[in-house]
Amino acid sequence: MRGAPSHRVPSVKRAALAVLVLPVCLRPLAAPADDEAPTAPTNPPRENLVKQANAPLSDILQLRFQDAFFPSIRHVDGETNTTTLGITMPLPAYRLLPFPQLSLLTIPAVVKPPNASVGFGDLRFVDVAILDAGHKVLFGIGPTFVFPSASRPETGQGKWQVGPAAAIAYSPEQWLVGVLAQNPISFGGDPHRRDANALFLQPFVTYQLGGGWFIRSQPQIAVDWKTGNHVVPLDLGAGRVFRLGRRYVNLFVEPFYTVSTTGPQPVWGVTIGGAFLYPNFWRGD
Repeated sequence: MRGAPSHRVPSVKRAALAVLVLPVCLRPLAAPADDEAPTAPTNPPRENLVKQANAPLSDILQLRFQDAFFPSIRHVDGETNTTTLGITMPLPAYRLLPFPQLSLLTIPAVVKPPNASVGFGDLRFVDVAILDAGHKVLFGIGPTFVFPSASRPETGQGKWQVGPAAAIAYSPEQWLVGVLAQNPISFGGDPHRRDANALFLQPFVTYQLGGGWFIRSQPQIAVDWKTGNHVVPLDLGAGRVFRLGRRYVNLFVEPFYTVSTTGPQPVWGVTIGGAFLYPNFWRGD
């Protein structure tokens, strides 16, 4: 999960990092069998957990950790690293709206730009309402927000932003295929900082190998409408969902290479991620 543009594509990529990556599997969790106690937590199928674990918007609660390291940047000396925390929070239908909702809060906790000091990044939040959660092809729309919480100018955009978000996913058997689109637009903030208006596309593909193992690809494509800058990376990662005591855990590693860009962007990098999964959160897990 890399990131998104600020006043130019490179800054956004450092500030957002993993938030845009948005695989979505929106099937409801399996219901408990009739002979189970009503309060007993259920163990969802491993196949569903693998799909959910690889969806930044997910219908299970997750606590996520990601670290993205970029050792080489075009036209810039030095390396960069971003550590991101994330929380996915699903809301069942009628808990707030008459539709199921999937949300993600992304916290760039440690952002290290090239040749600059470490700082806190801009908070990002996206919430998508699922218009039809009963079929294999699922669609959702909602808002996306960016909050200017960065502790240093180099680690954020300095702008309040809001815009549209949409996701579509197809989930046949071992596959999860789809795309998430977000376009936050600035409406306030530091008047000395450049206005923000950028499109972020995250196509995603996950294939299950069995036993909780999977391969995945989630390139973070960004287009800055203000500057015309863009970045198009390719990536391919692998990981596994497994039990650690009573808790399900997801771990993965995902290297990437930038195939097309304008301006200074990472030539290549690698993201290491992990998450604690809470599939029975609304059942008292």
